[in-house]
Amino acid sequence: MDKSIALNVKCPNCGTSLMDPYRTIHDKPTVKLIVQHGEERGQINICSFYGCMDHYSAIPLKKGDHIRLFCPHCEKELTSDIRCRECQSTMIPFAMDHGGRLYLCSRWACNKHYLDFDNVSDALRKLYNEYGYF
Repeated sequence: MDKSIALNVKCPNCGTSLMDPYRTIHDKPTVKLIVQHGEERGQINICSFYGCMDHYSAIPLKKGDHIRLFCPHCEKELTSDIRCRECQSTMIPFAMDHGGRLYLCSRWACNKHYLDFDNVSDALRKLYNEYGYF
């Protein structure tokens, strides 16, 4: 994960951190959520590196499964009206600690996630301050 950036995210509903320092992937805290596919529901921990979909899941997930994610703190569903540009599934929002939002596609392993910032210049300055120039 050489030039990868690990993101810290929080629930866009309650603002509580979703980071789990006790369950790591690639030596970084994971994003802890509740996942639902059909009637099955359980905990999932997703890698915090942008673009990495490595995970631990209490329920089996296959590429293409439509999932729903929930905050483990307030239990509200993480959902938006934004649609994936690739498959038209709903995008799942996460608030980032340093501002902006991360959106993941609700179709598992679609990988059409993206970052959105209100002020790109400010976000880049914060990014460079934390990770340096690469």
